[in-house]
Amino acid sequence: MLGKNRNRNIADHIFNGSITMSGVCATIIALFRVMKIGVQTYADEILALNTFIFLVSAMLSYISLRKENNIISETIADILFFTGMVRC
Repeated sequence: MLGKNRNRNIADHIFNGSITMSGVCATIIALFRVMKIGVQTYADEILALNTFIFLVSAMLSYISLRKENNIISETIADILFFTGMVRC
């Protein structure tokens, strides 16, 4: 029983963190657009990819929260979340 609660706790943290980080990435993209930076940068493309990674991670962690013993989706969500954090 302890293992189940631990996994649900991790999936809950991944879900909350992924939603927050996707919002942060989208806000920074919007700030780049508002500032109208004249130089073409790759920062908005990188942040857009990170937003997508975080949203997929949030969806997978939500699936693992809704279904019992769904270790595969939780593991993939964890890997994607870590990948998105490294890319920031």
